[in-house]
Amino acid sequence: MRQLFEDICPPEAIVAPAQLRLRDPGYSATSRDAGLLLRPDTTAMVAAICRTAQAQGIGIVPQGGLTGLVDGTATTADQIALSLERMTAILRVDPVQRIIVAEAGATLQQVNDAAARYGLMTGIDIPSRGNCTLGGIISTNAGGIRVIRYGMTRDNVLGLTAVLPDGTVIEDMNTLLKNNTGYDLKQLFIGSEGTLGIVTAAVLRLYPRPDTTGVALLSCPDLGAAQALLAIAQRMASGNLLSFEAMWPEYYALTSGLLCKGHEPLPPDAALKIILEVAGKDSDATEALLLSIFEDAAEAGHVADGVIAKSQTEQLAIWSIREDTDLIAQPLGAFLSYDISIEANEITGFLDRWDRARATHFPELDSFVFGHLGDCNLHVCMAVSPDTKQNRGPIDDIFYDTVTSTPGSSISAEHGIGLGKRKQLPHNRSPASLALMRQIKATLDPKAIMNPGKLLAEI
Repeated sequence: MRQLFEDICPPEAIVAPAQLRLRDPGYSATSRDAGLLLRPDTTAMVAAICRTAQAQGIGIVPQGGLTGLVDGTATTADQIALSLERMTAILRVDPVQRIIVAEAGATLQQVNDAAARYGLMTGIDIPSRGNCTLGGIISTNAGGIRVIRYGMTRDNVLGLTAVLPDGTVIEDMNTLLKNNTGYDLKQLFIGSEGTLGIVTAAVLRLYPRPDTTGVALLSCPDLGAAQALLAIAQRMASGNLLSFEAMWPEYYALTSGLLCKGHEPLPPDAALKIILEVAGKDSDATEALLLSIFEDAAEAGHVADGVIAKSQTEQLAIWSIREDTDLIAQPLGAFLSYDISIEANEITGFLDRWDRARATHFPELDSFVFGHLGDCNLHVCMAVSPDTKQNRGPIDDIFYDTVTSTPGSSISAEHGIGLGKRKQLPHNRSPASLALMRQIKATLDPKAIMNPGKLLAEI
């Protein structure tokens, strides 16, 4: 296979299987099982790779920072993996128009660091910011902790460049907020998980970086109280409400106990813990806003206790309790992570049904829940052994049966479908929608070489 690409890629851009196996596979154990890893450094090189791969019928698996949780980067020995880790340039920052143009191999942290020089930032923020790449973020339509304020990735991409499976380059690098010139083709590639083409560059919207952010950790007696707190925060903070994150008791007890046992910001108990993040002109303003929200909510009985971070160090300590989800693996060696959306008024019923189903079928397994309560996105995790993770099918079936029987639910809120959720996709999309998706796939990728088998089965 190597000789097919030696005239396209320089030696340093080709990683043979032996060296590839030594690389970190990220969250998908088979990310490094490809017959070859190619590391192009230009869009033209990506296009040439695609043309050759299509002519030879070789599958291409685009890979970013390998932080995905649905096996979207899984590979087999007859496929090539393609990484844009050598395409990391920040091509343009326009502080007047508030846009940034970057190659798709740049990490989210690199993009934000470039924007920060102008007092700006992207509206996208996820815990893996130091590893996840712009291309991966776009291909999965990533969400994160500030969706409540800035929207999903697709709300923040103005334009992009994508290479189709036959090597055609679609340059749709729109930089304008208003541009109604026909079909919005970039949306085909946002959230398509690399199954239609490879994004090599993009234009993102930028926003003013808050002068100061304030963070509070609050205890709510139940979900209804937490949702009432959200309404108060939305009213009082308005556009300054950046994040509203929830941790159910079991999750908070586990992560805070492992990170800061005996020094938890709030004691582990039966209450939901809410992280409330706001923006303001200075620390006095953010503290006053958080205090006002707390007082109004406490007076109404929605909040029982709370702390306001007094420094950046204290803010990071609170966020680490929420973001260090890998700690769930410590008890048994591995964990399962489910990413779903549930309508606000259905969350309690769903969690009750899931607890009953788990107690009936898997009583030995613990469940940990946290999520972006402000946008109804929950993450349900289970501590399991590596063997149980390898044979997770029965757990998946019970869990997704509980999800799909819940009105107004989605099996994937922000992590995509990959291989892990492909079986459940028909429960969330109508036959007509699936047929149209397959038609689009067949049109753009008739030989089914682009991230084969992910999202949709091969055509």
